[in-house]
Amino acid sequence: MTGPPGDPVPDKDTIDSDTLNQPSTGQQSSAQPPSGQAWRPPPVPGETASGQPPFNQPQSGLDAWGRPALEFDPATNRLALARASARLNTWLSVLLAALLVAGVASALAVFFGGRAGLDALTSLGGSVTVPAYTDGLLALAALLTLAWSAIYLVLVNWARELLRRLAGWALSTPQSIAPDAARSEQLRRTLSGWLTFGQWGTVAGTVLSAALVPISLAVTARLTSFYFPDSSSDLLPSGFVAFQTVSGLVSAVPGVVIVWLILGAIRRFMNLAVQRARGLATAPLWPAARVVGNWFILPMILLGLGLLNLLVVTGVLAVFGGVGLSQITSLDTSSALLRAVLAWVIPLAFGFLVFAALIYGLYLALLILSRSYALSLGRLLDLGTQAAPNFPALPTGSVGENPNVYKGYQ
Repeated sequence: MTGPPGDPVPDKDTIDSDTLNQPSTGQQSSAQPPSGQAWRPPPVPGETASGQPPFNQPQSGLDAWGRPALEFDPATNRLALARASARLNTWLSVLLAALLVAGVASALAVFFGGRAGLDALTSLGGSVTVPAYTDGLLALAALLTLAWSAIYLVLVNWARELLRRLAGWALSTPQSIAPDAARSEQLRRTLSGWLTFGQWGTVAGTVLSAALVPISLAVTARLTSFYFPDSSSDLLPSGFVAFQTVSGLVSAVPGVVIVWLILGAIRRFMNLAVQRARGLATAPLWPAARVVGNWFILPMILLGLGLLNLLVVTGVLAVFGGVGLSQITSLDTSSALLRAVLAWVIPLAFGFLVFAALIYGLYLALLILSRSYALSLGRLLDLGTQAAPNFPALPTGSVGENPNVYKGYQ
């Protein structure tokens, strides 16, 4: 490179150094130093920078230059928590309405659907008789279905209330005791008990289901031999019964373990958050929030795949169901009963698939928002207020709100 006579020609290293030492224009990314400061590469573990202690790791709210990282900024975390809490409260309200409708519809379906099935069974032949107490059993089953739906609805409403109270406290005065700490503790105890019941109930239900396999197979064989006397045998081989029992139990173990761990992680996160709201000295909330967030990824994937499957099946039924129904009903050989059954079974199945797809989508949205809520609350209460060793506490305010937010970290 040549220049005018008498002027020294700077080499490439001098040009690069002068260029890099110029003040920043403000168009800087999160990896650049504050405006007006000379650029220097980020320190590596063990390196001692001028005027700063040795850099060890950037995971406690500071970037490689010792400034507060964007994801650990209190204002950013408050905004994320406020959004997640508001949206979660809205979608939980939608879930409550859906549970109310589904509970009433399920109870009616149990009673009237059972009655319709028994009527169809008795119409096949005069030899089939229905006991007089059948209506009472169907009514009891419908009441139990309605009661369980009501319990689930009340628990979801309590969970919504607790999440709203925790978010309100964390967004207002996270450094003091929550004014409604007593109510939060009452909700925590109730929900913690039901989460424990869910853990042990899943285990008990799995064992009970496996124990009922041989009983159900024996009852099915007896009924088959009673209504169809020409059947070859009224008892199933013992090896087949044992295989069905053991395989059902073994295949259910992974699901039981996953449900146990997820419910346990939720209970631990809830306990720590409420204890923090009560002003009790507890372990950090961020590790528990991160565990909950990681565990929520698995059911999110499963619900997404299930939703995709439901959409495909619903589309296939919508395209080919009507065509098949019209072809079957047009045949002279098809019975009047078959035409009548298909006339309402296919639309009912289509409606059920649409409703199931909506429920899957609703639960998927709730899981996404719940994960965002847990991570935002953990960041706001822990990571947004702690600094690296030998560093001052993180300042309040975001970079956009406070231009001096990096003061003391340069």
